[in-house]
Amino acid sequence: MDMAQRRRILGAALEALEAGLWHAAEAVCRSLPPNDLDTALLLGLALAGKHDVAAAAEVLDKVARQRPGHAHPCTDFARLCPAGPVAPLFRACLMLAPDSARLRRAFAAWLLDHDVAPEAELVLSKALNSAAGQHLMGQALTEQGKFRDAIPYFQRAAALDPGPSMAWANLGMVLKIEDRFDEALAAYDEAIARSPTDAAIRLNRMVALLQAGRWTEAWREGDWRLRLPGYRGLPEDRLLPPMADLTGRTVLLTHEEGFGDTLQFLRYAPLLAERGATVVAAMPAPLLRLARQIPGIADVRPMDASLPRYDYHCPVVSLPRAFGTTPETIPPGDYLPVSFAPADEPRVGLVWAGQARPWLPGFTALDARRSVGADVFAPLAAVPGVRFVSLQMGEAAKRPPPGLRLIDPMPTVRDFADTAAIVAGLDLVISVDTAVVHLAGAMGKPVFMLDRYDNCWRWLSGRTDTPWYPSMTIFRQDTPHDWAAPMQRIVAALVDRFAGDTHPSPARRMR
Repeated sequence: MDMAQRRRILGAALEALEAGLWHAAEAVCRSLPPNDLDTALLLGLALAGKHDVAAAAEVLDKVARQRPGHAHPCTDFARLCPAGPVAPLFRACLMLAPDSARLRRAFAAWLLDHDVAPEAELVLSKALNSAAGQHLMGQALTEQGKFRDAIPYFQRAAALDPGPSMAWANLGMVLKIEDRFDEALAAYDEAIARSPTDAAIRLNRMVALLQAGRWTEAWREGDWRLRLPGYRGLPEDRLLPPMADLTGRTVLLTHEEGFGDTLQFLRYAPLLAERGATVVAAMPAPLLRLARQIPGIADVRPMDASLPRYDYHCPVVSLPRAFGTTPETIPPGDYLPVSFAPADEPRVGLVWAGQARPWLPGFTALDARRSVGADVFAPLAAVPGVRFVSLQMGEAAKRPPPGLRLIDPMPTVRDFADTAAIVAGLDLVISVDTAVVHLAGAMGKPVFMLDRYDNCWRWLSGRTDTPWYPSMTIFRQDTPHDWAAPMQRIVAALVDRFAGDTHPSPARRMR
């Protein structure tokens, strides 16, 4: 068989593989000499596609041993057939080559991409002889909330191979989480020195500055958000400049990230109007009716509608930068004032889970850290004389906290205006860090927020209060994953607030 014929046959096998025709690909491969590495690779992939994992592992292990300078063949199968038996294939190959650091790193990287960090940690325990292995272990620990444990792995990765930027950037991230801000910023500076145009690293450094309270310095990095891969915004030359004279100008505000971000930063709309602007807001459907209630907004449009004429535009998350906000100059937090009609007994709203947003890389793991199991709220049943009201949306609403007298009005809720109407009748809201805390805070309602150990920058560091919402109290984890301690503090605070009252007075409610 000449080379041209061999290439044609291999090409046919590859086409069959890419089409998912595993049996056909196998038949083509078996028509070629078995000692050919390219043929063996395609044959192993075909066998894996057929779920003949044991046979595939034997073939691919032999290919891997003869091609030590290439990526492990399991990674080829993961790319070719992401819905196939990828993990079983990796495990079968590990049985045959348990000392292969290359294989262990490849499997760990795949596990981390699929939010299986505990197994990644286990796989990497025998693959720490390189900077890449150390870095992956740091990532595996970070994804599990073992931030302090991750620090030395990122440090060793940077020491073994100081050239790449990511070990420095991830080191900066975990140091920031541990409130070691000076060290975190130094690590970020090392990362930026190696990748000066990496927008994600620049923005993560900005987050560290924000959480450290160094907001004036942080806002200078804000434009890097516009350089993120895949970012699609309105023309940059018409972005709202800082401290602009807006007399007679139309400013278009746009929703861009989470609902909570938009609810938090629409507080700047009245300030824009005070500067003479006509403020128009382009909002997603769940926020349309509520945005129309915010002072200073002249018009609200659906996001999918044609845009009005405007002089400047601004994503709402960029408004603090446009105003040069510092923790001391945050605009007032109760910009959705509501009336309160007391009920026969105190009513407390509950939210125990956020929105996972699986389309955002890494957000699923973050949401798992900020959300809690419904059973975490079970100790609230010990608080006498309180009626609890669910404000939970989504799949988590199907698993309510056990043992509570729980009213659930959410099946009839269409949008945030409906949720606001429910919150208006509550004495207090207890929630994880999700959009409802911003809604309740904007209404001036007392809020007890359960905050994760690696908290968001906006809540700063080491505080139980926040300048964003004077009515909020933060109950933060002392250690990752431990919600019992902050919940015990919430139970004690509820008993103190409501004990002995048939219904609390307005002064007691707002304490």
